[in-house]
Amino acid sequence: KNDRDLILAAITQDCNALRFASKELKKDRAIALAAVSQDGRALRLANQELNNDREIVLAAVTQYGHALQFASIELKNDRVIALAAVSQDGRALEFASAELRDDHEIVSRFLVSPFPS
Repeated sequence: KNDRDLILAAITQDCNALRFASKELKKDRAIALAAVSQDGRALRLANQELNNDREIVLAAVTQYGHALQFASIELKNDRVIALAAVSQDGRALEFASAELRDDHEIVSRFLVSPFPS
């Protein structure tokens, strides 16, 4: 639970291992980055403070567009992050800020983006 190396190794196999990490390890930036890079859904398991970390959120939405729903309000309004999320899965548009949902480039990307099942 508080063994950093063990949690890091487990996360590379299954990001859900993050749920068994101690509160302290859930705040660990390297662990969170490894988890979201393996599966963007892990953003929901990381410490809430990391939902405002641009690099972590960008890695998460690049891997799983819907991870945008777990991002901070500030990052839901980040154009680069929203574009990455919508490029990965067009349905992620619903989690972008209202302002970005009206952005011409983001809407254009939505229209040609994949909609994974």
